[in-house]
Amino acid sequence: MKKIKENITYKQYQLLMSSLRGDKSIRELRRQRLLKAFVLLYNLGLRVNELNQFTNSHILELLKNKKLIIKAHKQKTEKFVYITENAKNEILKVFGQVENNDNFVFVSERGNKKTNLTPISMIRDINNYLKFVFGEDTRITSHSFRQTLITNLAINGINTKVIQNIIGHKNINTTYRYIKTTETELFAALETIR
Repeated sequence: MKKIKENITYKQYQLLMSSLRGDKSIRELRRQRLLKAFVLLYNLGLRVNELNQFTNSHILELLKNKKLIIKAHKQKTEKFVYITENAKNEILKVFGQVENNDNFVFVSERGNKKTNLTPISMIRDINNYLKFVFGEDTRITSHSFRQTLITNLAINGINTKVIQNIIGHKNINTTYRYIKTTETELFAALETIR
């Protein structure tokens, strides 16, 4: 049976980040890699295989211009990535001083900065840490961050066509499938008839 993925709330995101910062059981390279992955996933709504291709130069360009062009492997096309000023500040807190070079951001424990970690390894590491923080039966996965951004945009009244362009879906029906109603919205809707 396929589990329903849940969105990650801002409170859960904060808990995740503080847990990771205080976790003495993991190596520093892994901690930094996960902090960087979570801050980018939460603020950009990317797929892990899109995030995986980031180099330090990409991060600098994103911070400087508030946008970046990346390869969207799933659609075999290029797409724009945008950040807000708040996202920029969050990213700066986690990344600190970024050198202008083509070293990959997400590298293995061996630390070879010219070879990125595979998307499968990244997904496994991210999902394992999510289970560590939220429990084995959590419905939050690496893809929940993407779903959360799409849902939050929709809840705030952003036109679905705009959301489709922000997220990079070819088909608007895919965007619609990502929008998940919250329990608050469900209860509010039911209250209108009682």
